[in-house]
Amino acid sequence: MRPVKTNRNALPMRVLLLNGAVGPDPLLDELAARLREQFEHSGATVDTVLLRIEQIAWCQGCFECWTTSPGVCKINDVGRDLAREFVQADAVVLLTPSRFGSVSSEIKKLLDRTIGMLLPFFRNVGGETHHPPRYDHRPSLGVLAVLDHPDLDEETTLRVLADRIAVNFSAPVHHTEVIARHSTPGVSLAACDTLCDTLCDTLVDALCAVPATSRDVLAHPDALLPAMARMDSGVRPTQALLLIGSAKPRGRSTSEALGMALLERLALHGVSGQLSHVHRDAHDAAGLAELVAAMREVDLLVLATPVYVDSLPSLLTAALEAIADDRRRAPTPRPLMVTMLVNCGFPEARQASVARTIGALFARDAQACWAGALQLGEGGMIDGRAIDGTNPLLDRLSPLLDDAAASLARGERLTDVAVQGFQQPLMPRLAYAVAADAGWLWTAAHAGAVTRLWQRPAETDPRLEGSEP
Repeated sequence: MRPVKTNRNALPMRVLLLNGAVGPDPLLDELAARLREQFEHSGATVDTVLLRIEQIAWCQGCFECWTTSPGVCKINDVGRDLAREFVQADAVVLLTPSRFGSVSSEIKKLLDRTIGMLLPFFRNVGGETHHPPRYDHRPSLGVLAVLDHPDLDEETTLRVLADRIAVNFSAPVHHTEVIARHSTPGVSLAACDTLCDTLCDTLVDALCAVPATSRDVLAHPDALLPAMARMDSGVRPTQALLLIGSAKPRGRSTSEALGMALLERLALHGVSGQLSHVHRDAHDAAGLAELVAAMREVDLLVLATPVYVDSLPSLLTAALEAIADDRRRAPTPRPLMVTMLVNCGFPEARQASVARTIGALFARDAQACWAGALQLGEGGMIDGRAIDGTNPLLDRLSPLLDDAAASLARGERLTDVAVQGFQQPLMPRLAYAVAADAGWLWTAAHAGAVTRLWQRPAETDPRLEGSEP
């Protein structure tokens, strides 16, 4: 990488502080004020954004920010502006309440909109497949997460997620602090100060062209995640709800194809089902309330979802937050089993492990039985097509779905045969990566944008000028 052409020492450090409170939250407001004060005391300029009051649309999963208008989301709203600020900052700080080991739905809504910071192609990072950054200048990442109460499983999952967000965005340095909501003021303020000091020290090094200390890449997230116990419900389900997390149009997503294949098999075992898309049925307060009400009538919840930035899409995260809150308020919530069909576009199915664990922690917090998850890599091979009889490479999934449906219909957890079988690659990793990269080029060429695939539309800041493509 060629050094930038400007004098970085003449530029103030810029921090983008994102407050991800889901509702009024005096503690997060207090923490945001403390962080701002500490960063400004260190000489940084700080832009604080309370995300819940901004009009930010959810990511539509169209990937046009890769193939049609490279680097720019087609939705012209505050989310597009903040994605640009994300690129131009020296550090991005995520201040978030944590539910199920995830960042909040408000933080996720913005993170999902920043994939244009990356290029669509694949590269190997520490033995895993990831997308390369679009820009040479990349912000450091800080996370300050607030748990409702001390919880080792949730904290571990949140820390792994934060690390993997940093890997996804090629952050040169990252640091995470986790506190409980009822921690003493001294603990909360110390977390703010430590986060600020750590990021500012590394930012000064970066602005002075001092190489940052290398960080470990998490090559196998399963090894770091808590072991979530799967359990039989003891009750045979009769009514299932298939909740689709993908924002793609109906009939166009891998998540829906997998979910419908399982729902059809459940029907053969006497379990009737209904289908709900979060982007269509739960994108506003009224729809979310209807979804929560519908959940009171079912005893099996099937979450079929893609992975967005190593976790669940923002609308699905918001839906799970609402469902868990409703069940926790109920004196005696209806018995419920929860299972997942989670897919990612990378060759490695293990890259869905954090999202799977978030689903497991949701089940625990919602007082439901966790039946396990089917994780699938190379999800782009399905791309909305039916599982049965459409592609010989998909044929091996059919008996695994048969096995899963039979177990769930009996009120039992998924078998190891189904779980482990789903994680096997559909085709050789190299062949899939080559086909995927070629697919992005073809799609961009069809849109007349192939020569602009590597463009850097956010390079209007002196920090970003002079970088090589």
